[in-house]
Amino acid sequence: MQASQLCAANYHYKRYTLEAFLAAAERLGYQSIELWASGPHLHLEDYDGARLDALARSIRAHGLTLRCFTPEQCVYAISVSHPDKVYRDRTVDFFNRHIEASVRLGCDRMVVSTGFAYLDVDAEDAFGWCAEAMARIARKAEAEGVTLAVEPFTKYTTHICNQASQLVRLLQTVNSPRLKGLADTDVIATTAVDTFSSFIDVIGAENLGHVHFVDGHPGGHLALGDGALDLETALSKLEAVRYDGPLGLEILDRSYVFEPDRPLRQSMDWFLAHLEKKG
Repeated sequence: MQASQLCAANYHYKRYTLEAFLAAAERLGYQSIELWASGPHLHLEDYDGARLDALARSIRAHGLTLRCFTPEQCVYAISVSHPDKVYRDRTVDFFNRHIEASVRLGCDRMVVSTGFAYLDVDAEDAFGWCAEAMARIARKAEAEGVTLAVEPFTKYTTHICNQASQLVRLLQTVNSPRLKGLADTDVIATTAVDTFSSFIDVIGAENLGHVHFVDGHPGGHLALGDGALDLETALSKLEAVRYDGPLGLEILDRSYVFEPDRPLRQSMDWFLAHLEKKG
């Protein structure tokens, strides 16, 4: 593993400008970032090509590389599992436009999800809608050269994709070389079906497209060292499968909002200490 794989992310900087986040990431020694595309920072409807180009220049000016682009898909009305085709078609268009924005920003990796799913709708119907819409998004990703990383959620958001076996089914059904899986240390621990290691074994290391590397109790999406997760073992697994992709710090707990630099500084210190220990 290398320090350049650890990606600062702007989730917990939402009370500060995007420029403040970029400056902090540079100041704290990060080389890579994951960019959460959401208001107030980056609501895509407010960004034309010129503004995206300006943002790309700003990222580069801070000596940073955008390793992963993550559209907001939990708060917004976005779901490929919705029974209404109008809703699903709008979701496909939403993701396709973000794929284009990702390319414009010089990023070849984007996070997608199945969205929520109704509990009073047949689960197989919902899976079928999800797979069909995701296939359309994957075709766009193939054309643009972008890898999509599907993020499983907990049961409180959806029952379509919570665990490794469900993710494998979706990847096999869509069958796109550009559709991969995302392993989130805290989501996996909260769901408590897979371990981090078994999750990777089930989906296959070749299908690991992105990692959200955070601490938790489980739950919380905390800075590294602030929770109780066995992150050392998780890193050992990633090292064993020779994962060389980004590790996104999806830090979400609101306790960090008024002092957002601290969790980024602490997480980098924790990671560098791990690298030093490994020699």
